Amino acid sequence: MEWLYSKGIPIEAQYLYRKALEMEDQGKDATALKYFRQALIIAPQYSKALYEMGNCFAHLGMFEEALVMYDKAIHLDPGAAEIHKKREDIRSEQKKMGR
Repeated sequence: MEWLYSKGIPIEAQYLYRKALEMEDQGKDATALKYFRQALIIAPQYSKALYEMGNCFAHLGMFEEALVMYDKAIHLDPGAAEIHKKREDIRSEQKKMGR
């Protein structure tokens, strides 16, 4: 497991984030969500965890929940182009589906 320290984020939250990513990579999105939630309890300002949690929700077809997570992540990290793009992709997909 590659470790890249995120400044200002407690190591426990980073560990849970990495575990969540492992679960997400294995297609275990529901389990990944549990780890992301735990990481966010420790570090509510962890924008990467919010973003990845949004991705899990999107994989599960829970697009409204995904958008909420992306919005929270953008609030914390307004310059993150990747999050903005993902949010717009989900919104575009919803429009196609007539939601």
